[in-house]
Amino acid sequence: MAAAEPMRGEVWDVNFPGIGMHPSVVLSVNALNIRLGHVAVIPITGTRGPEVTHVALGAEAGLTRYPESYADVTELQPIARRRFRRRRGLANRDELDRLEQRLRVYLGL
Repeated sequence: MAAAEPMRGEVWDVNFPGIGMHPSVVLSVNALNIRLGHVAVIPITGTRGPEVTHVALGAEAGLTRYPESYADVTELQPIARRRFRRRRGLANRDELDRLEQRLRVYLGL
């Protein structure tokens, strides 16, 4: 049985080089996720941070480590698909829209 592929908006446990396991939101598009060796993710933190760069995630994301969880767009990075371990949940459409908007501001797009 083939392993599940990370898809846009999903929250996964990712084994980061030099850091270890950490939940992250997949941001890259599905058509590329299944073809490339890397997937663009935004790591999740328990730190609120500035609203212009941090997006709160709800219970659907499957996060349990912190009382509140936030995706920090300043940490956007490519991660090898082989480092994805377990799907935790899914960011809802509103959360994904806010991530996209904050990323556009952060990158000046």
